[in-house]
Amino acid sequence: MNPTTASPPSAQLWNIAEIERDTGLGKDALRVWERRYGFPTPLRDARGDRLYDQPQLQRLLRIKQLLDAGHRPGQVVPLPLPQLEALLQASCAPADQCAATGLDGWLALLEQGQQLQLRAALQQELQQLGLAQAIEQLLVPLGQHIGQAWLANRLSIHQEHLFSETLQSVLREAIAKLDSQGDNRPPRVLLTTLPQEQHTLGLLMAECYFALAGCERLALGPRLPASEILAAVGHLGIDIVALSISLHASVREVTEQLSLLREQLPPATELWVGGAWIDANRRRLPQDVRPVVNGAQVDAGLARWRAAHE
Repeated sequence: MNPTTASPPSAQLWNIAEIERDTGLGKDALRVWERRYGFPTPLRDARGDRLYDQPQLQRLLRIKQLLDAGHRPGQVVPLPLPQLEALLQASCAPADQCAATGLDGWLALLEQGQQLQLRAALQQELQQLGLAQAIEQLLVPLGQHIGQAWLANRLSIHQEHLFSETLQSVLREAIAKLDSQGDNRPPRVLLTTLPQEQHTLGLLMAECYFALAGCERLALGPRLPASEILAAVGHLGIDIVALSISLHASVREVTEQLSLLREQLPPATELWVGGAWIDANRRRLPQDVRPVVNGAQVDAGLARWRAAHE
C-alpha cells in the first residue's frame, strides 16, 4: 500500500499519537491493521509520519466501540462506516431491556452534565453499600451499562469521560479515607498495567480491594514498562505485583509479557492479574501467575500470603 502524501490544506489531521489518545487504539494495532486489512490508510507528512483525517478518526472510533462490545478486529476493521454503524445498532440492547436494569437514572445525570449530582449519588451509594459491594453490585454493572449507551450513541465520548473522571475522584477519596483510619501492613503491593494498557478504572478498583484489606500499596499508574516494574520491585521491596488487563488486550502480547515478567521477577514476588481479560483467557496464564478478579479472591490471596509469612 502506498499512503497518500498530500491533503487539502484545510483538512484537520491527527498524528498517530493523537489517534491513540482519542480512540484508545494502540499504535501497534493501527500499524498491523494497516498492513493486514488495508485500513486505516494514513496520509504522510513531509517526514513520512502518519496522519489521519476526520473520516478515518470517525471510523476508528466506531471500530473501538465494536471491539469493546466483543467483536474481533478481523470482523470489523475492514468494514466501511455504514456497515460499522449498522453493526453497532444490532449490538445494542433494546431500550426497554436497558431501562429494566434500573441504571438509566445515572445516564440521565451524564446526559445533563450534572457532575456534582453524579458525584454525590456515587458517594451515597458507597456509604450505603460499602466500598467492596458498591464496586461489584453497582460500579461494574454501571460501567457496562454506560458502555452500551455509548455503543447506542446515547452518550458521547466527553460524557463517558465525565463518568470516568468523577468515579475516579470518588474512589480515590474513599481510598484516602481508608488509609487515614489506621496503619497499613504487608504485603507491599505494586499496582500498574502493562505498557499497552490505557484503562485505569479497573486498576483503581483493584486498589480499593487492597486498601480495604489494609495493604501497603504503591500505585504507579498505567502503562509501566516491564523494566520499570522490575526496578520498582527491587528498590521498594515489593511482595506482590498486581496488574489490571482490560478485555480486548492482545492475547499473544499479554501472555508473552506476563511470561517474561514472571521469569524476571524474584521468585518470592508474586504476580497477580485481574481485569475482564482474565475471564476469557484464564487458561492462557503462564505458570505462577495468579488470577484475581474480585474482592473475595483478593482477600483469600492475602490471607494465604499473610499466613505463609507470619
